[in-house]
Amino acid sequence: MKRAKARSNRKKMILLIGAGIGLLALAAVPPYLQHRELAQEADRLSADLEQVRTEHGQMQKEKEWLSSDAYVEQVARQQLGLVRPGEVIVVRAKQGNGVPLKKDANGNIQIRD
Repeated sequence: MKRAKARSNRKKMILLIGAGIGLLALAAVPPYLQHRELAQEADRLSADLEQVRTEHGQMQKEKEWLSSDAYVEQVARQQLGLVRPGEVIVVRAKQGNGVPLKKDANGNIQIRD
């Protein structure tokens, strides 16, 4: 009888220990899952940050170019048709749309009227 009672107590103890371990395991799962989600979010945010830094660098370079004298001159020449003092614009006529030319007394070429 004592043996049966001892076995019964041992089984109860094993069951209690098993239940305790099971509860501890269940309690550890949600924090683990939350940690995993946060780690994935941190990785995604790190990738986003790197992309934003790259875009920022490109925008800084573009800002420097747009504020440079070379850009201003390029726009003035290409879009506004401006030239520097003393420069001569040469426009190539399309075939059949040429303008007759003549030389003056000094040998300079002039457009005929």
